[in-house]
Amino acid sequence: MAEQDAVLTTKLGLQSRRAQYLGRQRLRDLLDKGDVRLVLLSAPAGFGKSTLLADWLVSGARRFAWLSLDPADNDPSRFLRYLREAGTCMCSGGAVRLTSRLAGPPDEEIVVADLVTALSERSEPTELILDDYQAIEASAVHSIVARLIDRLPPNARLAIATRADPPLPLARLRARGELQEIRADALRFTRDESAAFLAGPMGLDLAPDVTDVLANRTEGWVAALQLAALSLRDRLDAGRVVREFGASNRFLLDFVLEEVLANQSEQTQDFLLRTSVLDRLTGPLCDELTGRHDGAQMLDRLERSNMLIFPLDQERRWYRYHQLFAELLRARLAMHDRRAPTALHEHAANWLEAQGLFGEAIEQALRAADVPRARRLVRQHWMAVMHGGELWTVQRWLDALPAEVLRGDPQLSATFAWGYVLRGETEGVAGRLDDARHALAGGADVEPLDRALVPPQLELIEAKLAELRGDPAAEIAHARAAIDLIPDGIGPDLAALLRGDATNLLGQAHLLAGDHSAAADAFREALPLLRGVGNTIAVAHGGRDLVRIEIRNGHAADALQLCESLLQGDGADEPAGAAALHLARAEALIALGQLAAARGSALRAGELAHDSGDGTVLRDARAILERIPEADAGRHDIKARGSPARAPGMRLVEPLTPRELEVLRLVASGRSNRQIAADLYVTLGTAKTHVHAICGKLGASNRVEAGVRARELGLLE
Repeated sequence: MAEQDAVLTTKLGLQSRRAQYLGRQRLRDLLDKGDVRLVLLSAPAGFGKSTLLADWLVSGARRFAWLSLDPADNDPSRFLRYLREAGTCMCSGGAVRLTSRLAGPPDEEIVVADLVTALSERSEPTELILDDYQAIEASAVHSIVARLIDRLPPNARLAIATRADPPLPLARLRARGELQEIRADALRFTRDESAAFLAGPMGLDLAPDVTDVLANRTEGWVAALQLAALSLRDRLDAGRVVREFGASNRFLLDFVLEEVLANQSEQTQDFLLRTSVLDRLTGPLCDELTGRHDGAQMLDRLERSNMLIFPLDQERRWYRYHQLFAELLRARLAMHDRRAPTALHEHAANWLEAQGLFGEAIEQALRAADVPRARRLVRQHWMAVMHGGELWTVQRWLDALPAEVLRGDPQLSATFAWGYVLRGETEGVAGRLDDARHALAGGADVEPLDRALVPPQLELIEAKLAELRGDPAAEIAHARAAIDLIPDGIGPDLAALLRGDATNLLGQAHLLAGDHSAAADAFREALPLLRGVGNTIAVAHGGRDLVRIEIRNGHAADALQLCESLLQGDGADEPAGAAALHLARAEALIALGQLAAARGSALRAGELAHDSGDGTVLRDARAILERIPEADAGRHDIKARGSPARAPGMRLVEPLTPRELEVLRLVASGRSNRQIAADLYVTLGTAKTHVHAICGKLGASNRVEAGVRARELGLLE
């Protein structure tokens, strides 16, 4: 997760708007138009989508958040974390607050509801930008974005810049008038804009007929026009060169790139070609690829010379090339030396690994087809990434490795199976377990540690598989088998890790089977082992289960003492772990009749669960608050960042009328009062009256809280 901290600020940074950029008022006006939920900028690379959005946001002094996407963001957990940080930055107006210490995947409902609630509490228009959305292919991420669009409050809009239309409900939004589309035809530079751009930002003094030819040849394609202008700098024969441009855009780009490079020094040409293999550039990494020591200065000079390079952070430590420019440079690099890209990817992987940027190092190793390095890095880091909830990231790495490598590696086959069961999937697990067992049995080159560690893991996976199938007897058998297979001589930490996980699973199985005594014994054995290896999440949830057993057995005082002990342990301040423990403490205090203290613990549990994205604990904490009368405990609220200000009651104050239910469904879909009035053919005042009555009956303080409350009560499908 520490690697996410290093990448996050570059992903949330607004692409810097160049002083030389040509403002395009006609497109700003298009972006300003309409009461819409989604603004879609869909066009091929190089049409100025991102630059237009940046200019529009800055020129209008709007409140916004900007999230640049890449293929790694297809992991729903990573996407939700970044979306959450974007919302924090947008709603607070402050710096990015990193959440690398969160454990486990954030709850989708919490993140989306949290963001929508925070947006609805602001009065000014707010924009959320998702740039390079074409990188997203995962249906789970598209589903998150669709849910966000449906629930956006009237003052907020989502803008998506993409090379291809995303699989979102565009037809429905279009039919409702909630979609603003800006496509390639609108983004093309007009003849007048081309002339102004060439004469102004690019500083070219061209004859009108030469400008016209150049505008016609590029067909308003902004990146091609800029590259062409760069190729003409300081050329006395600019008119002749322009007239030689071919009619094909591909030919034109090849031609002008050659001209651009010809106008640079050999050192600059070499720098551009070698560093084009990188997604993100920083001075020391560029030095690793070029063998020089001027990477930072070169990046700064390239930016000042308008060489299609953009800073990714305020300190200008990290940059990226324009994607089209990078693609052209990579093609030219491979044309000159087919082996060069592979060698450069290997150098990049070396540097990234040394800097602890293991995820990016794996990506570079895979591009270099350096299977041994990629295999080694995945083996070393899969567990930490999975524990952070990014199951699909590990899956993507495994999918990129050759199938024969996976089948021949018992740990990677086991890792593949772990991914299945931790995602709650059963189909496909058996095949991966068979691969792992076959690899262990058939290879003399299997690492000794794999022979020691993989067999108990396979039994643990079988235990999880049995748990998913609702078979506690099989889960118990496999958990015990895992314990029996833990070998001597693997070191106390590894032994404690395996035994703690296995014993914790044993406790869960006994609990599922209804044997509370055996479950309690297992949890008591597992807790010190799990604490010793720093597995705070397992400690918290196992401790909570043990507390509930103690309460059930009438030992509430012992349960409370256990909570206090666990909350004082190492790592107790971790949000996800502490949330479950504070929840358990609240349950023990309720059993002891200490309602005011119980309410305080439930409030704390809710705050921490909200911060960690733990939806289960958050819902349980709110349920406790519903059970404790305010007259006994005093008036308190869960006031986690962006969460509803009031814990809802168990019942409606008064039943909703059929008309109010109809209005409620429209409110929950994110329709404004004006849109509701139009949909139902009532006056705006009547719509407002209905919404006000609904909020009162639901005990909600705003529209978003009303939607959440209605879903909790089962009023919405």
